[in-house]
Amino acid sequence: MKRIVAAVAVVGLVGALVATPTPALAWGHSHGWHNGEAFVGGLAVGALTGVVVGGILASRPAVVYEPAPVYVAPQPVYVQPVPVYVAPQPVCSSYWVPQHYGNGIWVQGHWEQACR
Repeated sequence: MKRIVAAVAVVGLVGALVATPTPALAWGHSHGWHNGEAFVGGLAVGALTGVVVGGILASRPAVVYEPAPVYVAPQPVYVQPVPVYVAPQPVCSSYWVPQHYGNGIWVQGHWEQACR
């Protein structure tokens, strides 16, 4: 549809140029305010022609289709723990050793601890 509209516009512009063969003069007439009319008209027609022809000849952007994202559920991974031997905590008891005389020396009373 765009190409058809552009082609019709280009044919219309070419037809207008052929129908009115008088050249547009950039310096205009000698009436003070008409000096830029022909220049502005030529500028407008040139811009319109550039837009139409540029739209026809311009390359189209490449369209890239990416595949839809795929969800993959993670597989459950079970790693059996390595068997570890854990020794029971030692059972300790503290007791008071009273002062005493033994082996030729005097031993003051003190606490001792026995674990098994």
